[in-house]
Amino acid sequence: MSGSKIRKARRADIGEIMALIAKCVQVMQDGGSDQWDDKYPNREIITQDLDKGTLFVYEEQAAISGIMVLDEDQAEQYEAIRWSQEQGAHLIMHRLAVHPEVQGKGIARKLVAFAEELARSGGYSSIRLDTYAKNTRALALYPSLGYERRGEVDFPGRTANFPVFEKVLTSEAE
Repeated sequence: MSGSKIRKARRADIGEIMALIAKCVQVMQDGGSDQWDDKYPNREIITQDLDKGTLFVYEEQAAISGIMVLDEDQAEQYEAIRWSQEQGAHLIMHRLAVHPEVQGKGIARKLVAFAEELARSGGYSSIRLDTYAKNTRALALYPSLGYERRGEVDFPGRTANFPVFEKVLTSEAE
């Protein structure tokens, strides 16, 4: 897949990122999922991600095909979860999305692999994330990549819960 790379998002990318999110929201809502909407993730949230340097884009042929946020910000709901790895720092994955027109081509897997490599090289002991109970593709993806379901959390305004996953990392490549 030549011409593809994962890089930190730039301010100039905001329009393209918001268009990708809008397409994803439309597909989610058409499929009966209220995971994302016009309030989340919104331009303000994405701008904060950009300002913090935590938003990454998957770029293919100069077009943004996927996004992901990696940081250490755990939702307070995570405190109730019994994690496998309590020691060390944990990298948290948020807002992973792939443009609907290119879904099914392995882009999400490449973004997750990138996150794992970044976490290992940064000395993180695990990656944690949540996904929506109605997001069947994500619910199948994460276990297939070695992520263990650790419980569920609830977020205000959503009709379903959010299963949480964790992958404990080793220092050497697996």
